[in-house]
Amino acid sequence: MNLRRFLKGAVARIFTRYAIGSVAAAVVSELTLLASYGLKLLGPQAASVAAWALGSIVNYTLSRWWAWQRRGRPKALRELLPFWLTSVAGLVLSSWATGVADRMGHELFTTDGPRVLFVGAVFLGTYGLLFFAKFAFFHYFVFADTGSDVVVEGAGAGEDEAARRSRSQVPTTTRE
Repeated sequence: MNLRRFLKGAVARIFTRYAIGSVAAAVVSELTLLASYGLKLLGPQAASVAAWALGSIVNYTLSRWWAWQRRGRPKALRELLPFWLTSVAGLVLSSWATGVADRMGHELFTTDGPRVLFVGAVFLGTYGLLFFAKFAFFHYFVFADTGSDVVVEGAGAGEDEAARRSRSQVPTTTRE
């Protein structure tokens, strides 16, 4: 496969948008975690849940509407349930990891600053581990083209062109 063609293709465009959306969601999550945990408003696991909730809303919105260009009402079993199940799996993993990091942080650090940064790094690291697996799952299952009213933005020649046409559309050369 030609790398230049791949980089100009739909998957690279979607991945780039997904990555930018994920970074935005991670920033929202991390700031929420650091503020709520660092200011001692919440414990490590409750702060992780609050951070997950805000970040997941940002992630879902940007993934669905911007990265994969889905419009209209989402399909409950096809989109919503799998997306939120993977998000909850991330929540469980990050809550467990931040709890462990908090316990380790009390043993490793004598002041709050380094401990808060350590817990924040562990929280962010858990989502970093899931990043590529979630992209593949979202791209090939959750937001996969099922023949619905999907519009591929900026489609060009070749396979992107085929993705843009509907299945019932026949080239003019075969209609004669």
